Amino acid sequence: MEKIRFESWTEKATFHSPLNGMELTDSEVQVRRDPLTGQTAVASEDLAKKAELFFGVTDWEHAEEIAQRTRADCFFCREAIAKGTPRYPDELVPGGRLERGAALVFPNLFPLAALHAIACWPDYHFLRPAQFTPELLEMGLGAAIEFAGRAEAHLADLRHVSICCNNLPPAGASVVHPHLQIYGGHTVPWLVETFWSASQRFLERTGVSYWKALVEEEAERGERFVAADSGVAWLVPFAPTGGREVLAVLPDREHLAQLDPDHVTALARGLSTVLAWYEANGLSSFNFTLYSAPLDGRQAGFPIVLRIVARAAFRADYRCDDYFLQRQLGSELVLDPPERMAAELRPLFAAH
Repeated sequence: MEKIRFESWTEKATFHSPLNGMELTDSEVQVRRDPLTGQTAVASEDLAKKAELFFGVTDWEHAEEIAQRTRADCFFCREAIAKGTPRYPDELVPGGRLERGAALVFPNLFPLAALHAIACWPDYHFLRPAQFTPELLEMGLGAAIEFAGRAEAHLADLRHVSICCNNLPPAGASVVHPHLQIYGGHTVPWLVETFWSASQRFLERTGVSYWKALVEEEAERGERFVAADSGVAWLVPFAPTGGREVLAVLPDREHLAQLDPDHVTALARGLSTVLAWYEANGLSSFNFTLYSAPLDGRQAGFPIVLRIVARAAFRADYRCDDYFLQRQLGSELVLDPPERMAAELRPLFAAH
């Protein structure tokens, strides 16, 4: 099997620094290249010492005040959800909304694609990251996955479907009420197409799935591998695409409808562990996406993959952590070495 190439190199900036008495100083930057897509990530030890300036620390008093202030008018809450949210046709979802335990799925009132649904927990207007228990996540993910399976069978021209999450305003959420989004359509988003195409090229070149090879390689190296649980491999990517990114790979599953209860339980358990770790580090906002392979079968080599990233901490004066480097240059700033992150996460996963 072809070994995956983890490429990195060092660049040096030289200047007279006021932090060193205006002496001539070298500042080194490590650049890492993602083995699949070629996207770069820039790691700076000097900036890593000031990570708090980028992410901040959550002001939970402010967060609770916002939650209380928005509670009365929240249309995701139990009292208003029946009248304040749309319904699907009965042929897609009998009764118009799909319910699983504490979770409920219904259409997005302002869709961005042919398929755009919301999955929320109507009885939970605000959750801190550590309050996303495995049980709640299992209900929410389970409901979203069941709905995605219905949509795959019902919508003939559906080419892609993902389950996504924006949690709290710094992560792009327009409401504080926790929710997931099931997003899909015929037109494939650029980044999803990039993942698919790069995975297909690797498969054609080597005869093996990049993602299976990645899991095996990282498990052998041990530096960034975190845990394996019921067919789900957890690791920290070599060249992250976002802050404190953690990756889950299900190398033997391609479509959301193929996930069984053990997979959902393992995903929920792992996500809950990562979110509790975020909160322990002062963070509160996050994004995650559960990607799947093409539904039309035209490309192969891409399994189900989950990426979760931390965003700026929720506080009154939070700073956006996404700027020209990410938005216009397609690179990422690494403030936490992936190898150190994995070392911190391993005992937390082992505890579960």
